Amino acid sequence: MNWTLSNRLLFTAVFISGASALIYQLIWVRLLGLAFGVSSFAVATVVAVFLLGLGLGSYVFGKWSERASDPLRIYMYVELGIAATSLGAFLVIEGLPVYRYLHEYAYNNLGFYGLSIARLLLSMLVLLPPVFLIGGTMPLLTKYFVRDPANMGSSFSKIYYLNTLGACAGALLTGFLFVQYFGVIGTLMIAVGGNVAVALIIALSKRGTAAKRPAASAQSPYSYMLVFLFLTGFISLGYEMLWVRILSTYGLSTSQAFALILAGFLLGFSVGAWVVARKVDYREDLEAWFSAVSIVTAFSGAVVLLLFRQFEAITILLADATPFGQLSLGMGLAFTVSFIPAVFMGILFPLGVRIYARDIERIGAKAGNTFFSNTLGCVLGSVLTGFVLIPFLGMWNTTLLLINLSLLIAVAFLLRRRRPARAQWASLIVVAAVANLLVFTDSKTFHAELKGRDLRTPAAGFDVIYYAEGLSGTVTAVERGNYRGLFVDGQNVSGTDPVLLADSKMLAHVPLLLARKPEVALTVGYGTGTTSGSMLLYGIEVHAVEIEKKIIEAAPLFSKVNYASYADPDLDIVLDDARNYIATTAEGFSVIVTDVTNLKYKRNPYLYTREYFEIMRDALRPEGVAAAWLPVGGLSFNDLRTLIATFDNVFPHTTAWYFTQFPTHFIILVGTPEPTRVNLAELEKGMAKVERDLASLNVDNVHKLASMLLLGENDIDTLVNGAPIHTDNRPLLEYSDMALYNVTDVAPNLGRLIGFQQEDLLAYFVGNEHQLAALEEHFDLYTGHYLDYVRLYEQQHLD
Repeated sequence: MNWTLSNRLLFTAVFISGASALIYQLIWVRLLGLAFGVSSFAVATVVAVFLLGLGLGSYVFGKWSERASDPLRIYMYVELGIAATSLGAFLVIEGLPVYRYLHEYAYNNLGFYGLSIARLLLSMLVLLPPVFLIGGTMPLLTKYFVRDPANMGSSFSKIYYLNTLGACAGALLTGFLFVQYFGVIGTLMIAVGGNVAVALIIALSKRGTAAKRPAASAQSPYSYMLVFLFLTGFISLGYEMLWVRILSTYGLSTSQAFALILAGFLLGFSVGAWVVARKVDYREDLEAWFSAVSIVTAFSGAVVLLLFRQFEAITILLADATPFGQLSLGMGLAFTVSFIPAVFMGILFPLGVRIYARDIERIGAKAGNTFFSNTLGCVLGSVLTGFVLIPFLGMWNTTLLLINLSLLIAVAFLLRRRRPARAQWASLIVVAAVANLLVFTDSKTFHAELKGRDLRTPAAGFDVIYYAEGLSGTVTAVERGNYRGLFVDGQNVSGTDPVLLADSKMLAHVPLLLARKPEVALTVGYGTGTTSGSMLLYGIEVHAVEIEKKIIEAAPLFSKVNYASYADPDLDIVLDDARNYIATTAEGFSVIVTDVTNLKYKRNPYLYTREYFEIMRDALRPEGVAAAWLPVGGLSFNDLRTLIATFDNVFPHTTAWYFTQFPTHFIILVGTPEPTRVNLAELEKGMAKVERDLASLNVDNVHKLASMLLLGENDIDTLVNGAPIHTDNRPLLEYSDMALYNVTDVAPNLGRLIGFQQEDLLAYFVGNEHQLAALEEHFDLYTGHYLDYVRLYEQQHLD
């Protein structure tokens, strides 16, 4: 007896299965990103293994389904297998020390290619079993559900759009709710629970039947369609990579923005498949339909490309006309521009499957073949777009290439037609002409315009002096008068104005002057190279970890402030993910400083978790000093407390330092191995080595620097009492207070920090009576300055 299930319950199971699969993808990228790093090559390896596993599973299970007499029963066991192997994968990643040791060994002993192979093999070890099984679900479902030749196309399209709709729900729930409220591990358990729920639905509601499939005449499939399904997969993943990269340059680089963009694609695929389900079995001109949709896909790509050039202007226009903020509207617009072309791409896949299959004979194997071909295209599309097309052609020309690839697909189908299709040929020529004229546009760059204080009006007078689209981000350098600034994906990394110079230089000076005889220092992020340049003045070995090579290429533009650190033989520039490098390098450091300009940008939240600070601590020498740059604006006071509490949880002897010579928007946390006690005579002696660099910031005596101590260890303990901790599993700061994203209102947080200044800060210093008296005067002076700064920031906010 074969198992059967009511359509309503089957559709519910298909939806849940799709949601679980997408949750797994997002969670595994997070977990393996923490294990291998988030460099472009590391992430690409994980994504490639995931997609290849899906394709292989589709192919193998598609073949096997033709020999299986009860595909629904096998499908139930596959869902249970997904749950079991996913749990196993998590336990290997998190709990098996040898897994991390193997990666650490490969990192320190193998070259680039050896490390890449090691990452590939380690990714396959944990990911291949569950994703192989996930890939097998759709061919099994197709074999079970697609029974009637008269409804073959609509039946397949129905389960495809329901599965994709579930994936869309999984993307949104993971990005906005599950990780925030249940943590990474809890979200993984939800996905496991989804697989178990699907198995229970089948086990508890199945019915036995002896019904057989209707007889069907066997027709050979149209194998040429596998080539076109491969190309549609290439195009769809290429567009997804492009949209994410382009939109990140406009500030949409948070995990929520990524979830919305991904959900826009998935919902578009689902809607497109729904359209096919309604019409495909009533039309005979399927190839004409395929060519027409390919033309429309190309046209939609061109429209979206033009929309991207006006993205900020459209967002501001909508903000003026609606009660919503620019960030919310930007995310909504990102969802829309992802959704539109995805609808047409969503039509192409199930339509292509229908053309290829021709009948239901061996439908499971045919479905497996189509998924395998399409998935291979997705793999090649993501890899080539990210590593070849964008770096060498640029995002603008890569979009045009994908547009023309859609048009070439249409040409191939039009040439196959026996009857002339004049309307389609005319449409194709018009779209091709209009789209390819875009190659002659004056500007092919994507970068956010610099804004004035209102965050709306473009700031005048800036010239772009450097622009490059790298593997992991878009790097832009701008100039106005004597000022130069460096931006990555629209995020201001550093620059030459006084505040940013104080930011970069003091992050080097404060921890190095507090450290005892430092020999080796590490800075997370090279930026303009200013921090590295100031560190090198101490005559020590410096390591700078930078994830984007194009930033290093722009460094000569800032040679006046970085002292040509990029060419200094004592500087080792490491192109890698910082967390991965610190966790795996055999080097021990006297000082490690971490500087992240935006806590919600991409994977930056994971550079401020408890586990990251533990990695920093373990990489320090016994006398080593840790320092972390923290923004005072752009986040709530509760988030600031969480940041400080997380650092203090790992470095219990934490003090906070604030620049005193003019208003700034940052503090520096310093963690020392013993209670902080600063000898003023030794501090003054250390300052003599870097006298000119400090004088450029008007720090020309020991009292000015010492009086930058804002909060002592006991003040910090009082401040963070009861504050939650930001962890890898519960990345609280990734989600909280999105209304303050990209806002630089410093006054409220600075004022409240000053309110926690209760200790006698003189107790942290050792000196003679005259030195301590002078320092006390400076503390009194700068307490007044702090309050003046708060009032100044409040006035700027009102203006």
